[in-house]
Amino acid sequence: MALGFLGASGYCLSHCPGTRRSLPLISPIRTDMLHIRKHRRCARPDALVWELDGAKAVMRWEEVRLLDSDFDVTGTETVRQTGQAFLEKLRPSAKADPAEQGATPFPEASDITGLALRYHPGSEIDFLEPCVGTGIFFSALLHHVADRHGTLNIHTAHGVERDDQFAALAHDLWAPAGLEVLLRDFLRLSSSDLPQASMVLSRPPATFHHRLSSDAKVRAADAAETSSGIRPTGMADLYSHFVLATHKFLAPKAVSAWVLPTKFLRHSSGRALRLYLAKHVTLHRIHAYDARAFDVTRLEETIDEWSVVVFTNELPHASDAFEFSVGGDLFDPNETTHMPYARLSPEINWLQLADLDEDNSPTKSYTLEDFFFIRSGWEVPAPKFFVQPETRAWALGIQPMHMHPLLPHPTAVTGKTITADEWGWPASKHRHVVLASNKDEYTLAELDPAFLRYLDAANGDTRQAAQRSHDALWYNLHLRRPAPIVVKAATEADDGLFRFILNQSDGIAGPGWITMSPSLGFAKPWFLNNDVNWSEVIEILESIRLPDEAAKPTFSPDALASLDATPLVEYLANFD
Repeated sequence: MALGFLGASGYCLSHCPGTRRSLPLISPIRTDMLHIRKHRRCARPDALVWELDGAKAVMRWEEVRLLDSDFDVTGTETVRQTGQAFLEKLRPSAKADPAEQGATPFPEASDITGLALRYHPGSEIDFLEPCVGTGIFFSALLHHVADRHGTLNIHTAHGVERDDQFAALAHDLWAPAGLEVLLRDFLRLSSSDLPQASMVLSRPPATFHHRLSSDAKVRAADAAETSSGIRPTGMADLYSHFVLATHKFLAPKAVSAWVLPTKFLRHSSGRALRLYLAKHVTLHRIHAYDARAFDVTRLEETIDEWSVVVFTNELPHASDAFEFSVGGDLFDPNETTHMPYARLSPEINWLQLADLDEDNSPTKSYTLEDFFFIRSGWEVPAPKFFVQPETRAWALGIQPMHMHPLLPHPTAVTGKTITADEWGWPASKHRHVVLASNKDEYTLAELDPAFLRYLDAANGDTRQAAQRSHDALWYNLHLRRPAPIVVKAATEADDGLFRFILNQSDGIAGPGWITMSPSLGFAKPWFLNNDVNWSEVIEILESIRLPDEAAKPTFSPDALASLDATPLVEYLANFD
């Protein structure tokens, strides 16, 4: 016989036969969950019962008896916590989707909700939770509304959740209290999918940027830019996109409270979010919690530091100021300062700006030359002799072992990737090759007599221009190796001075290019057994800002090498 207990809305949960369906196996456990099932002729309260008997996990509906017509928010919150723990156990430890995370503890969620209500415009609340999970923030809001004894009213309430099990649980628990749950990917919603909200409370997925696929990054950046006009770079973590993508759903003066990893305050990955907070909305509070206040471990990664950000949807003024605090509780912080808007800049560490960063010790500054060998493209000696169209080299009968492909000239490259054909050569028309060899003439006579005949036709000036030393073969040009990243001058479509291009071919960069090849700065244990994702590295390079945007330096290897490499340092730290 099933165990009965007093659940949400005062229902007594008791046993009766019902429908079963299989669920993933975990340790033996049983829990009951209230659900208002819509039957053909009436709404009948049932209990959603999960049982695991050690052999199979099953879920079934059990009819319950109504004891009271009032919605018991405290009892439902207790059931929510049980259901949250149950669903967390059902998650495979190696689940492919990295966006999952635990729920915000109820005491902190209640504090955050109470603080947000101080800035809510009026008594009619249109609530939105972009990542509703099991409904922790809606639960906290219901508690506060109940405590206000009719002075607040929830006019509409919407929650969005992409996980079907969590969405089902949130609906089962909170639909009787008015929450409408959408089983959707929030970043794919348009402004017509939801009404404008006067209150947003959320703790979005904290997926690191290097855990996102390229397609996922593009979709998230598109959603953020469409909503806010700000496009995060490829190194922005997923929570930044959620905050920016929510802007289109905000009513004028709507209040938002977000629980976010504290790194956005100090890391370059949070620049787009800091720009939004500094220029597009009015901040009222930032509080950085103590380390491990919200422990979250997913995919062998732990986020120790979390902050809450509270703002309203109205343009700020330079004379505005907001409260910035760290440590302790939200309403009893260890340190507090009042930060004027005039001091805010998206380019700097906000914790240091507020003089609240615990780690204020001097740190080593890095530039790109600490991580790359940066130099101009190769000036081939005697190019009229050694650089020939590929078609002519084949016509002369020269063997491919002595043909070395050149990259197209920078003016001929319009995209951000130079692809390769099946032989590794640049996939382009009208290719040129460098003719060179480290074989002596006796070997060439046997392996490639056509190339030897070509060399014999060289005049004295050509031989002298190519000769590196008196004891070296004059036609051994000591070829440059292909570089994974090549750089050309930026066009009007680019934000900075440089356009970084991924070179997937074996082509050698010639005049007009700047090449970037990894140095010992990339000699990290993770990279010894894995390929470097150069597309991600380029995204990070594109996020680096010039020290003075107005005074652009000349396009040169020295100017590139001197750029601040802090974003790259932060990226490489993920692989320690």
